[in-house]
Amino acid sequence: MLRRVALLGVLATVALTSPGCVTEPPLDVAADVDLSRFQGKWYEIARLPRITETDCYGTTAFYSAGSSGSLQLVHQCNVGSTTGPLNTVSMVATVPNASVPAKLALSVGGYSGDYWILEVGPTYEYAVIGHPSRSYFWILSRSPTLDPATMQGVLGRAESNHFDTSQLEFTPQPPAGERVSSDAPVGPIPPAMTTGCETSPANGGGAGVWWLGLVIVAGVRRGRRRTS
Repeated sequence: MLRRVALLGVLATVALTSPGCVTEPPLDVAADVDLSRFQGKWYEIARLPRITETDCYGTTAFYSAGSSGSLQLVHQCNVGSTTGPLNTVSMVATVPNASVPAKLALSVGGYSGDYWILEVGPTYEYAVIGHPSRSYFWILSRSPTLDPATMQGVLGRAESNHFDTSQLEFTPQPPAGERVSSDAPVGPIPPAMTTGCETSPANGGGAGVWWLGLVIVAGVRRGRRRTS
């Protein structure tokens, strides 16, 4: 417990002292995003490496409408292997500016992390999520695979937007069974996570990046405690 508190304290300190500006060029988001069409189940196809997701396999994400135009995000993955213990984390994505629905923010307590929809397919068959710092990047698909032509197009546009695609990790998909066939999260869904800390005002800069890591670390650790 002491080690966990110490880790959270270190990361929170970094968050509070991180600069609030983004030095990368401006990042465009998808135009005219219809969040009602964004709802449902997505498979994670690839992501930039994050230490907080090192042990996640077969990652899926479920979005559903919340209050005041928000979206509830339920993130599930198997820990350690494609058949490892199932970990579930619930978060809420808000829309700070209704005129730009693609610029979502994942909020917990006084912290907020940019969670931007960079592009979606014509029928919302795939989506690309990123952060203006270029530190976070996910490719999502409605099916466990994404066709090569679409993938190459996504990668080319990501490279032109200064994402380091050479570092992408491709997510092992869950084995055939309940998690693949189910259109809803499997098992109980915990309440949206909170930090219990309101000491820093929400912002879209460096603190947001570190906060997102805090949330997933806490979720994975909480899942491990439940299954140990």
